[in-house]
Amino acid sequence: MSSPAYHLRSNKAADRFALLEAIRRLPMLDGGDLQGYTYFGLGGPYLEDFRLLYDVFPDIRMVSIEREERVYRRQEFHRPCRTLKLVWDDMSSYIARYDPGADKCIFWLDYTGLEYSYVQDFQALLGTVADNSMVKITLRSDPRDYWTLGPPRMKKKARRFRTKFESVMLDPSVPPPKLAKNLAYFLQEMLQVATEQVLPPTASSRTFVPVSSFYYSDGTWMFTLTGIVCEIAGRQDVERAFADWAFANLEWGQPKKIAVPVLSTKERLHLQRLLPTTATPGKTLRKGLGYLTENDAQRTEEALEQYAAFHRYSPYFIRGVP
Repeated sequence: MSSPAYHLRSNKAADRFALLEAIRRLPMLDGGDLQGYTYFGLGGPYLEDFRLLYDVFPDIRMVSIEREERVYRRQEFHRPCRTLKLVWDDMSSYIARYDPGADKCIFWLDYTGLEYSYVQDFQALLGTVADNSMVKITLRSDPRDYWTLGPPRMKKKARRFRTKFESVMLDPSVPPPKLAKNLAYFLQEMLQVATEQVLPPTASSRTFVPVSSFYYSDGTWMFTLTGIVCEIAGRQDVERAFADWAFANLEWGQPKKIAVPVLSTKERLHLQRLLPTTATPGKTLRKGLGYLTENDAQRTEEALEQYAAFHRYSPYFIRGVP
């Protein structure tokens, strides 16, 4: 199957840069540094996550896990640095053998689908990783998978979803929601149940503290959750480390939407002079721009409010002629 060009998707890129910001705060947990961490991920053929990570945090050790030989061979060509270890393996198998000892880690389970085995991978890591490790999981979260079919197929799809995920659903009789916002929160609730099964609030000395969650679409709706595994006594340290972050979600609240608008370089440079702004950012940027970028003023302001929030996490994509 052809690999999607995630390195060119603007909302995915914003999610990726948000992870870098979350990683930047990890040394605040125990007064250490990032040299004690190893980053594990599913890099895809272009290894974009690893390239960015090496640019920003060159001291972090890195491991890319890839199950397809064809993609693995392309990774060998695109490897951004010698410190990146490439592993030809299935993520579930790798996690089953993973023994961190006292080494802290950052895992990004960056899946493109939605399977119960992915939730099991997430749970396995929660019970394995060292304290103050970070675990991030990304899952497909597209209501069109269940609600754009004919009635018989639609009911069958919803029934299959409930059967597959009933063990981590608050109410197994409830079908997946019809709206992307609600489905993202629905999946987050499922992951919260999954974390409490592994780290019971009343019977475990450790906990999983969420630090951010987003949903976005670059053609397909996705949901992503990031959190820290730590001793219960260390929860306050996590909350202090992320309390001033605009995108922090420390209490399992509604995931934040990422919908970065497509703007020209000239428009972005013009708006840059008005940022940051906190008072009615969408309206402020619309007036500063002087025209509508969407069909009406409300949609333009919503789009520009997204740009105000994520402009530091939104890269420039430039066409080059080889």
